[in-house]
Amino acid sequence: MTEKSAARIGVDVGGTFTDVAAVGEDGVLRIGKQLTSVGDESEAIVKAATESGVPLTGPGVILAHGTTLVINALLERRGARVALVTTRGFADILELGYGSRPETFNAKYARNAPLVPAELRFEIGERVTGDGEVIERPSDAELDRLASEVAAAAPESIAVAFLNSHVDPANEMLVADHLARLFPAVPVTWSSAISQRSKEYERFATSAANAHVLPVVKNYLGALTDSLESSGFVGEFVVLDSNGGALDVDLAARFPVRIIESGPVAGVVAARELAVDLGVQNVVTFDMGGTTAKSSVIENGEFPSTDVYWVGQYARGYPLQIPSVDIVEVGAGGGSIAWLDEGDRLRLGPRSASSWPGPACYGRGGTEPTVTDANLFCGRLPNDHFPDGLRMDREAASAAISRLADRVGMPPVRLALGMLRLADISMAAAVRRQTLERGRDPRDFVLVASGGAGPMHACAVAAEVGIREVLVPIHPGHFSAIGMLQADLRFERTRRILQPLASLDRAAFDSAVDELSHDVGELLTASGTLDDVVFGYRVTLRYEGQSHSLSIALPPGKDGDGGIEAAQTLFEKEYARRYGDYDRQTDVELVDLQVQGARRLARPRIEPERGIADRTDAVITAHFGLDEEPVPTGVVQRSALLPGDELQGPSVVCEPGSTTVVPPGWRARVDESGNIRIRLEGDHD
Repeated sequence: MTEKSAARIGVDVGGTFTDVAAVGEDGVLRIGKQLTSVGDESEAIVKAATESGVPLTGPGVILAHGTTLVINALLERRGARVALVTTRGFADILELGYGSRPETFNAKYARNAPLVPAELRFEIGERVTGDGEVIERPSDAELDRLASEVAAAAPESIAVAFLNSHVDPANEMLVADHLARLFPAVPVTWSSAISQRSKEYERFATSAANAHVLPVVKNYLGALTDSLESSGFVGEFVVLDSNGGALDVDLAARFPVRIIESGPVAGVVAARELAVDLGVQNVVTFDMGGTTAKSSVIENGEFPSTDVYWVGQYARGYPLQIPSVDIVEVGAGGGSIAWLDEGDRLRLGPRSASSWPGPACYGRGGTEPTVTDANLFCGRLPNDHFPDGLRMDREAASAAISRLADRVGMPPVRLALGMLRLADISMAAAVRRQTLERGRDPRDFVLVASGGAGPMHACAVAAEVGIREVLVPIHPGHFSAIGMLQADLRFERTRRILQPLASLDRAAFDSAVDELSHDVGELLTASGTLDDVVFGYRVTLRYEGQSHSLSIALPPGKDGDGGIEAAQTLFEKEYARRYGDYDRQTDVELVDLQVQGARRLARPRIEPERGIADRTDAVITAHFGLDEEPVPTGVVQRSALLPGDELQGPSVVCEPGSTTVVPPGWRARVDESGNIRIRLEGDHD
């Protein structure tokens, strides 16, 4: 396939800032930042895109967008009033879940209430067996009764989810089509259109969540499309998918739950591209924004995927059965608010100051101390050295921190350092979960730091988990937006197989590969050709008798079979890595086949930056660790650094959108590509 080049614009909407990265036909990378227009995010998006320096009216422009709209709507339950229609006897699945109690010794434990209350859950007589035999179809009388009950409930959106519709969706589609004809103004979601996997709790919860946010996202994307077109945009508009690819805007509007992590995954895509370019085998990502910090891993140019995403965490939330890059997220960001619990213990987050009013130092009315305020107060954000004359209110930050410090009789600087230490420990837990807790040695990994606040905390987080090298890419504050310039359209379909791997019916398996490939190709070629689609294959495997399984990527094989011959060896290797050994006695079972398709979008050609500023170093005083005594700290603009330049910690590197902190005991060096590589002293290769 020939490499294409084109103008692309990536717009990433976060809780505090809306970032834009754009590349025109000249190959020059342009970046920008707007405060997120909370309540009308499209305002900041269109403004960021139109001011990106790449004309929206140009032919062939691709605009890629990532948003937090879906996750926020689900967490805050700001979506539509949903009616859920399901198999008779299974209306309480959302209530029952797994029947587990994650917090065994918490007498007050309770899960969050189901997304659809009992009075909006309706049953109908239908049944498909686990092997696909239809033993009961909904009768006309049942359909009429259901329609009457749904009409009385006056839902704003409808979800249809049947027990074994992943095996045969005929009954589910029959009811969904019937309701869509009767209620043309009400969107209808059916579970098998989103997921073709087993486990009814996950599918029911996924279809309910999709129905909940579908009207919100459809209106949002429709209004955004109209605003872009009013600005003269005539190119291709895509939305980042949680699987690390992108969806065209129509698919994103049909399956909004798939874009729940559309912003964070773009940062992982950018980290993968960077790792491949630099020849770095093992990377752990660390993306710290205004509200949360996220971490994922890249091994040998690939990031891990998961088929279940938990909204609101496992203990109290609910699952979405969608393909997603495996990202661990914690509620610690630059806007995270410090507070005291009932025992006067210092706590941090998950509540955030967001973009409005924002941290106290923004001067927009915020009064509570945040991580950003603590960094400014401790001198790690040198107020006099921001590009473009940006200044923050250090006095307001000091006042916010002092008020909290007075409540516990602590010097303000010690409280501020404690806030930063708490943030580092919290964020290190996310990195540790991606490495140590999953059988990976963190010493084998390089930490790629991004986000507005990531490079400030990266070295402290790395030291906490035993990582010895930190890599800060070019424009780390816009890294997710840059990743949006590199994403391709991706989609996948899954088929239940459920056969022993050793006695697999190869003819049926190959036929399933062909059918799924055809379905995926049709979805991806609405504005392209099948020649542009590259297929990949995954299988879900488990030992017979187990309920938990592993998803294994297959190498390319002959005759389109996806290299199934290698499946057992790959499964045993991954099983041993995760659990220490594998079972040599029990047969392996193939549960699901997944065919993934990717249609390559035109890639921008990014030229290296040529404008180098004059280097004028300065010295400030800053606090590090838990030491209340400040130390002299060098400050330099990143645009003045050249390949081969070195910085001894403590040092601070300033640039638009982010600040990099090199703590005492660390040394930084600029590589040939302009990335900053930071290592512990005495730990050089």
